[in-house]
Amino acid sequence: MNGQIYLQNVPELDKLTTKETYTLIDQYQENHDPMIKERLVIDNLKLVISMTKRFYQKSEFSQDLFQVGIIGLIKAIDHFDTSYQLQFSTYAVPLIIGEMKRFLRDNAPIRVSRTLKDLAYKVLKYKDEYITYHQKEPTIDQLVQHLHVSRNDIIDALLSTHHVSSLEDQLSNDEDDLKLVDSITLNPQQMQLYHSHLDLMNALNQLNVKQRKIINQRYFLGMSQSEIAREMNISQAQVSRIEKKAIELLHKMLN
Repeated sequence: MNGQIYLQNVPELDKLTTKETYTLIDQYQENHDPMIKERLVIDNLKLVISMTKRFYQKSEFSQDLFQVGIIGLIKAIDHFDTSYQLQFSTYAVPLIIGEMKRFLRDNAPIRVSRTLKDLAYKVLKYKDEYITYHQKEPTIDQLVQHLHVSRNDIIDALLSTHHVSSLEDQLSNDEDDLKLVDSITLNPQQMQLYHSHLDLMNALNQLNVKQRKIINQRYFLGMSQSEIAREMNISQAQVSRIEKKAIELLHKMLN
């Protein structure tokens, strides 16, 4: 059963506003009312489905990915700090993806050395703890400082968890059993790009509220400019200009 089928059995409810989401999360964290948790999960199911679609086309685990994505969503509901005034989805996406990547890593057919697997576990565990307390992902340098290992070791450990993002895909080669991760590891420019992407969530937090909301809706929720314009009660041209400016700022911060 994939996410779209599951949605057919979910009642049609009005989308919660940011203020309503904050209120319900605060209430749930105080009293752990299962009805409130269910309402928040239902309101964010499309977010889980959107993340599932990023992975399932290269995996036979679409149903499992959706289910572990829900686990990530619930973790986000449990730990989101409304005092930071971030969009809930900005915080939830890394946790949802983290659960999916962890599942795929544990079920990947490619064997990873025990040492690398242990380090990957420590990296992901620390990332989860850091996100919980700081509402953003740690940088590579912070991971190096905390775990007392080299940058290359951290990067290799992170790469070992990305099977579905094509890093473990076979390359066309008649003689060798070559994987894409092998070529990336040896390419400094590609490694730098990957490093920059790890800091994306930190960069997003530097945008203003309107820029961050539009980037989140466009690239995390998959909404069109016209849909965003209607929701924000502005023109599509304004959405386009704000999006373009936000992307320019992100490029500057990530390069």
